[in-house]
Amino acid sequence: MTSPAHARPARRRGVGSAVVGGIGELFITLGVVLGLFVVWQLWWTSVEATAQADKVLTEFRATLPPANPELVEAAQLRTDDPPVPDKSPYGATIGTLIVPAWYGLTNNAMPIAEGTGMDVLDRAMAGHYEASQQVGEVGNFALAGHRRTHGNSFRHVDDLEKGDQVIVETATTWYVYEVTDHEIVTPDQVDVVAPVPHHPDEQPTERLLTLTTCHSLTLGELGNDHRWITYATFVGWMDRADGTPEQVR
Repeated sequence: MTSPAHARPARRRGVGSAVVGGIGELFITLGVVLGLFVVWQLWWTSVEATAQADKVLTEFRATLPPANPELVEAAQLRTDDPPVPDKSPYGATIGTLIVPAWYGLTNNAMPIAEGTGMDVLDRAMAGHYEASQQVGEVGNFALAGHRRTHGNSFRHVDDLEKGDQVIVETATTWYVYEVTDHEIVTPDQVDVVAPVPHHPDEQPTERLLTLTTCHSLTLGELGNDHRWITYATFVGWMDRADGTPEQVR
């Protein structure tokens, strides 16, 4: 039996092993932090933003006149010149964007606010390009929205097909547009929101609606190198007093 005095001393950990171990622990910690960041970015920001958008939508609709109880069915869409609302101050709620094709896929109804700053878009709202035309006006009523994070407002924009309706609800009027086309552009192609897309020097003759968002669902720079643009043309309008368009549930 070996006496304590002659016991073999414990091997001391080498400096190299300690450094390698420390680096490994650092990478594990970084991995956990990055994982939590991704969860926050992809999930929690959308939870918060959607809650904010729902609150804005509820408050907006609370100001609308009640439906006519004697109305049995909605009137047909009108094709004469629609009313055009006045320009709203930055951040104000203009109305509601409703995309029937997105029922069951994502949030198909969201507030529309004036402006396209992150303080608007990060609340899961569709932001109106301030320099573009008003809804129903001859020209281009152009909107922006997040495709990934902060409510995923335009996440399923690539599911829209020619003929699908995009509807704008205001305090007095329903404006109905139908999708005509889409394209993928680079971020510097800002003329997609011109009164005549890609032809900023031309005078508009049509009433258009344009949706702009990121092309890719990837986060970071890889998700921002192109833009998905969807175009729609005005097909009619309805006074709120005359009912609700048939595709609105």
